[in-house]
Order: sequence, then structure tokens, then C-alpha cells
Amino acid sequence: MKRIILAAFSFISAIAVISACGGSGSDISQVSPQETEERVSIAIVDSIGVELGDSNYTFANIMAIEYGPDGNIYVLDRGAYSLLVYSPDGEFIRIIGNQGSGPGELLMPLAMAVLGDGRVAICDPMQGGINNFSAEGQWEGVSAEFNNNPPMRMAGADSNAFVALKVTIEFEEEPTTVFTIGRYEENPEPTVFYFEDEFPFDPENFTELLNRTLFSVEYAADRDGNVYLTPLSTEDYIVQVFDRDGNLTLEFQREVDRVEKSESEITEEKRWMEAWLVSLGVQGVIINYDPIPYRYMTSDIGYDSQNRIWVRRGTELMPVFDVYDMEGELLFTAEVEGAGEDARYWDFMIDEHGMIAYSLNPEYFHKIWIMELP
Repeated sequence: MKRIILAAFSFISAIAVISACGGSGSDISQVSPQETEERVSIAIVDSIGVELGDSNYTFANIMAIEYGPDGNIYVLDRGAYSLLVYSPDGEFIRIIGNQGSGPGELLMPLAMAVLGDGRVAICDPMQGGINNFSAEGQWEGVSAEFNNNPPMRMAGADSNAFVALKVTIEFEEEPTTVFTIGRYEENPEPTVFYFEDEFPFDPENFTELLNRTLFSVEYAADRDGNVYLTPLSTEDYIVQVFDRDGNLTLEFQREVDRVEKSESEITEEKRWMEAWLVSLGVQGVIINYDPIPYRYMTSDIGYDSQNRIWVRRGTELMPVFDVYDMEGELLFTAEVEGAGEDARYWDFMIDEHGMIAYSLNPEYFHKIWIMELP
């Protein structure tokens, strides 16, 4: 479960069956990585966040975390109506935005991305759409207007671009859910569609709606414009890489045994999901979520400075990652030390600067963990 952001008017995430929009014009070989017995440890070296004390280190409702091109850590706190910036070691640097309706202020921050040129884009439909800020936190205006159905779950890419998903309900004939993942460059329309999916809109089947949007794919984007994706499937372990133009450059699969959820897992997931959606103000649908009986094969994806792809296993409760090279060969497996099974709710961000995570279901208070990659 990764960066789960949901507005009252928008359901998010991706397609269950991945289809590339705009092929590369050549055959893409599929490789099945060889198994390896090598397993290394990932150490938690620091954290950001306290229950009480300095307001620069207390979080109300974390919605997204991301590294910037400078290695600083950016945290979108929806409850505080602001974006907080920390050094790679977790030291507070600055705060961007505050609650209000004036220029540079925020009313409904739903997503954010740190662009390749160092600027910050914050999606706030009540403030016109995509609000851009300089690296120093100065408001630069609205670069793309969105009042309804804005792009969500943004991931900073190269130059002035970000990758995001968008969900629209169309009512021309029969109500239809239209889901897309695209590349945005300071324009309401994406320059590239990586995925498109359409299916009948049925507000009474809330679980199916979530599984075909919110829980269907994970993705990340690097500063060269590449996009890494893995579908959230209980049957298939698939990894895909696209270039900035939407061409599929790598695809591989791995054979993994299915794992059934325990009764306690299902009960806790249902309780947490329904309470969490209510807390976000979801309305217009019947909130009755029935968890699927099996765990996902994968649940997170990222990349690092050594051109390695990191894929989190969804079949294990503890954070365990399979690490591949850019040809799809399995290099080693890595496990986060001391995280425990409660980390199944952790949302990971992995890029060339390292690994950070926060819990979508914190036991006491919001905290960000900083980890050191092997």
C-alpha cells in the first residue's frame, strides 16, 4: 500500500492489467530472474517526527513523502496545510505554504512532487490546481488549472515534469470510470499516457472500485524520465519500465507462491481501511470494504543510484525487497532490520538518494524512517 491519497470526489491508483500506450516499435523480451540465496540488511539510521514538542517535527496527517534532486526530504502534511523540508539527516530546513485562501496558501493539499528542476508542485484543487513553488519556497503561481478530478499521487520526474494518475467519472451514456497514468508538464493534459483503463462505474460495489483504482499498480519516476511500475496482483509478479515517451523498455516476471491472509489480517485491514476512508471525508459511496483473501505479490517499487530496481514483496508482512539490475536479473534480497510486521502499512520512497518510509497506520504518532541502502 503506497501513498494512498483519496479525495471525496476522486478515487486513485491504477489498472489491474497493464497496457503500454505508445509502443517502442520493437519486441520486448520478457526475462524470469534467477533465484539467489543472498540476503542483505537495510539499517534504519534515523527518523523524523515526535509526538510532542517542536512543531517543526510533529505531523498531523502525512499524505506524501519524496526526495528532492538535492537529497532533501519533502513531507506533505495535509493536516497542517503545508509542505515541510528536511535535510537528508532529518534536520528541519523550511516550511512551504500554510492554511489560507491567499496566493501561496493551501486549503486542500492532496498530492505533491519535487520536479527535476528543483521546484515543488502541490496539487490543491481549492486553490486552482497545481501550485508551483521555488526550491526556496516562493510561490510561483498555478501552472495547470484543476477544479475537479485533479492528477493525484504525483511523482517528480525530469525537468518540469511529474507522473500522476487521474480518475474521471463520465456520464455520457452509462456511468464509466476512466483511469489514466500520464506525464504532466505544466499543462492540464498529459503529454504521454502510460496507462489507460475504462470500466463501468458502480458506486455500490465499493471494493471492486478500489481494487481497480486505488489498489492496482505502484509506480515511481526517476530524474531521467523513466517510469517503473508493478501491478498490485494476487497472482502475477510483474515489473515494467517505460521511457519518458511511454515506450516499454523492460518487462520481467517472477514465479512466487500465493499467500493467503490470516483472519486477523483481513479483520484489521477492513477496520483500518473503512475508518481511514471516513477520516478523509469520502462521500457519495457506500463504504463497505471487503479485503481480498490473498496478499499482493508486490507492493512497492523504486530505484537507486546504482541503476538497481527495488521491488517490495507483498507476500511478506515484514519489508523485504527483491533488487534487480536493469536487465531484470535478480541481484539480491534485502530486509529492513527491526521493522517488524507492523511495517506492512509502511509507505516506501526509494530513489538515488536512499530510502525513507512512513506508516499509513501509525500506532501513536506520524514518523518518517530514514534507511541506508546497501
